[in-house]
Amino acid sequence: MNPYSKKSNAPTRTALALAALLVTAGAAWADTPVNVDPQATQALAAMGTYLRTLQQFTVSADSTTDVVDDAGQTLQFANQTELNVQRPNHLQGWVKGDEGTRSLYYDGSTFTLHGSENNFYASVPAPATIAELVADLSGKYGLETPLADLFYWGQGEQPELTSAQVIGEERLAGQICTHYAFRQPGVDWQVWIRKGAQPLPCKLSIIDAANAARPQHTATLKWQLQPHFSTQTFHFVPPAGARRIVLRPLDASAPAATPAQ
Repeated sequence: MNPYSKKSNAPTRTALALAALLVTAGAAWADTPVNVDPQATQALAAMGTYLRTLQQFTVSADSTTDVVDDAGQTLQFANQTELNVQRPNHLQGWVKGDEGTRSLYYDGSTFTLHGSENNFYASVPAPATIAELVADLSGKYGLETPLADLFYWGQGEQPELTSAQVIGEERLAGQICTHYAFRQPGVDWQVWIRKGAQPLPCKLSIIDAANAARPQHTATLKWQLQPHFSTQTFHFVPPAGARRIVLRPLDASAPAATPAQ
């Protein structure tokens, strides 16, 4: 059993593919989309451009995700996430949820994943940049880096928007944010973007419209653009009693994670 996956006796869950959506939202759109306000798409483009300029930051998120079990009942789960980023090649973060805390460390040469519930960790050689790491973890190991697609918003294949609206201004956690709503085949989604010279996403809400239960993922984001990191921030030190396992690629014949020899 993979200690970083859901328990084997947990119900099968159908969750929203947040990362897949975020990486496609950008500045180029279909030639003649329906009911698309150009102000909304321009705001997304500006946000993506700004996000890609950030070289060092901390972003945290309080999120809820609806999932659908085998009986068709919608369940909601809460998570807290934080990422510390120093481009191009340092990343540290954690996700706290129903399975304890899962932490990740990347120092430019090694990636480590640690799960608090079983006190297991795995370390693998890592590529030279965060962008390459995110792709490597997903393609080779089936691991999605939390919030990482926010860094690369606007790069990749563009969505086929059928609607884009400017809803209006709202105050979120003391910030004035502009609320935008979008639709594309199978997905209804919203984003709140901070007004001013730092157009950061304040909140995201995504609904799987292709699912009759319409499960939803919502995340409220907080940003620190001048964090102070030490050389130890991105370096993993095994806690007492931690057990190392081997993280194997998806195409390997052995289980994804096995005890290290």
